[in-house]
Amino acid sequence: MAVETTEKAKPALTEDFIGFGDISSSEDEEAVDVPATAGKRGRTDNDSDNEADAAPGTYQKCYNGQPVPPWLTGQRRLGTGKSPDINTMINEEVNKFVTYISPTPEEHQMRAWVIERMQRILSAWTLPGTRAVAKCFGSFETRLYLPTSDIDMTIMLYNEHNDEVSPAYAGRESIRQFLYRLARQLKQNGFCHNCDVIANARVPIIKTTERISGIAVDISINADSGMKSAQVQRSFSEKVYPNALRAIVLAIKQFLFQRSMNEVYTGGMGSYAITLLVVSLLQMHPRIRSGGLDASKNLGVLLIEFFELYGKRFNYDTVCVSVLENGRYLNKRNKSFFSPTQPYLLAIEDPCDTSNDVTKGTYGISRIKQTFSGAYDLFNNAIFAYHQTRKHGRPINDALNVGAPNSEPAKKRSRGRSGKAQLPSAPNVSDDPWAPVSFLSSILHIDAKTVSMRQRLVTTFHKGTMQEALGVEYQPQLVNALESSGTSQSDPVVNAVSSALEDHKNGNGVSVQEQINKMKFDFAGSGNTLTIPVETTGNEGDPVFISDDDDDDDVLDVYGEDDEDEDGQYYEGSSDDDDLHIVY
Repeated sequence: MAVETTEKAKPALTEDFIGFGDISSSEDEEAVDVPATAGKRGRTDNDSDNEADAAPGTYQKCYNGQPVPPWLTGQRRLGTGKSPDINTMINEEVNKFVTYISPTPEEHQMRAWVIERMQRILSAWTLPGTRAVAKCFGSFETRLYLPTSDIDMTIMLYNEHNDEVSPAYAGRESIRQFLYRLARQLKQNGFCHNCDVIANARVPIIKTTERISGIAVDISINADSGMKSAQVQRSFSEKVYPNALRAIVLAIKQFLFQRSMNEVYTGGMGSYAITLLVVSLLQMHPRIRSGGLDASKNLGVLLIEFFELYGKRFNYDTVCVSVLENGRYLNKRNKSFFSPTQPYLLAIEDPCDTSNDVTKGTYGISRIKQTFSGAYDLFNNAIFAYHQTRKHGRPINDALNVGAPNSEPAKKRSRGRSGKAQLPSAPNVSDDPWAPVSFLSSILHIDAKTVSMRQRLVTTFHKGTMQEALGVEYQPQLVNALESSGTSQSDPVVNAVSSALEDHKNGNGVSVQEQINKMKFDFAGSGNTLTIPVETTGNEGDPVFISDDDDDDDVLDVYGEDDEDEDGQYYEGSSDDDDLHIVY
């Protein structure tokens, strides 16, 4: 139900991947008279396809009466023109969601300080002949974590004079005893209030919550395999699929998190398994393999195809997923991953250890599969409902008119003077053609707990509680965005500045302001300025000054009418130099 944007001719699809044809011509329905609502939503041929953006914050409801999701707050309808391409709309929305859900510099720094605080406790602890080092792996190391994700940490216990694991802590019983000692040490040093030692797990761990930040921490001992898997995930997300993998993985992680299906110890699916499934999808996709599909421009389509493949089509009883050798499907029995008592389990070959089945502990896969299947249906229904609304003024199928608050019972069609069926108007459909449209909100939502936790982290950061405890100051690193390479994609500073430059090049001043606001470096009070030659952004004339301080007359107030020229660019008005100054 979405339209794929491609760069080359479209090769034939295999039966595992259903094409999403142009929905604007996919229906063959009874002719109807378009009601007044639909007429109001449309625009005449004389109207501009590039109508000015609505003022941020004016929309509280989407086109169908549902609340605007937080990743679209202050946004008008995505896409351009009177008949926007739905694939483009979904792709833009996925990118908006990723920008919203990605950690801010404050959030990431708070997590880094939690790790540093742990290391200081270990360094001050006397362990004869042993050197304890706190290392992070999992989603924090790969930058694939959600705001509510815990920190996966392992304590490597090395010999005092080399990097070999101390033989004193090589056995399972010695590790269990060390966990109990570590739990007491953490409480005595004020790192946390309580520690739960799960000593009988396959990998014994401590589950606790750091006291100042409120961030959950899982601590294991000498578990270096987690660091190897983190390296694999970073390689795929930063080098192989730098513009697609992270976005799809974050959307799926949020989808599973809000349904309590993201913890392996409760039968859910972990971050490593999700990443490998998405990598396999991208590797085995026939059009990506042939170079006929740009994954970065079809994020929404690929997300839908993920739910379709693993919710409706994948043969769990027979097939094992492998991402080695550019992707392949193996036989579960040949890999010894088949369980006669649980043939339905998902099998994923660990690229770091081919004898290990990554998802052997995901015993709730049947429920996850069913949920993926439901997500595919909900997503497509949301797309089809918008298509019908755009065409007829409301969904003509009452089953698609779900989710809108206070929806009234469906009315029968009446007959107009022409004798053709006439659809009744929809009470919850907005007449504004630029009212926001959200497809992702059919399957994703941000709960109050997530919002509260993010607010708490930012508040704690600006209070300086953690900085005071560690005796440190926050000093954001100045980076040259013009010289940054693909390896910098994990750096939030480079991401924000590079994205702002791209938007500025496209002449979208408001988007630049919004992107700089995401950086939030002014909160840290750094007072630094990143200066970039303006000609590199493709603009000419006066320099552009960008800041999120609306009260400062020396920098740009992006919403001030006096600062906008006839071309829609925003200028401070000085012509002392030809530089773009980003103040943070």
